[in-house]
Amino acid sequence: MERKYNLWSFILCFFVVMLALQALYASFKGTWQVAPPTLTLLLLTVITFFTGIVGFKDKSSRRARWRSWLTVLIALPLSAIFLLGVAVNTFAREPLETAHSPDSKIIIDFYTLNGGATTSISVTGIVNGPLWFKKRIYYQDPMHKVDVEWTNNHIVTINNHTLNLNKGETFSN
Repeated sequence: MERKYNLWSFILCFFVVMLALQALYASFKGTWQVAPPTLTLLLLTVITFFTGIVGFKDKSSRRARWRSWLTVLIALPLSAIFLLGVAVNTFAREPLETAHSPDSKIIIDFYTLNGGATTSISVTGIVNGPLWFKKRIYYQDPMHKVDVEWTNNHIVTINNHTLNLNKGETFSN
């Protein structure tokens, strides 16, 4: 039984790392984020951590011991990073406005991001896709308000910046 915990915790750890890397890539490149929400990733890493600890009982080979150590040493810092992400999403991000396209097929949620005393307030716009998929299409720093006008179902003007969502345009400064 411990052998299954050892192997599955390692596979789950690898899967969570891949999802975290995809989320990181999506945030830098402005592509669709397919990783689940941060709270879900936190829960998966906590499960990975505890099943990795149970996997220490598997002493059948040197590889099994290394797998357990690697799983626990990766899952612990990932849990801390995702816990920080949950805190940022909860406390530093405040909803500002929700804009619907004229045909109500595209929904953009705007948030203000406040990093504290040493940073300025910025505005981010996120398009909601199917399931939990999201894409950041707008980011402006410093800014504290948003003015949204839809030209048609796929062209939107946000604070005098026109974006064609069919072409995948984004704005970030």
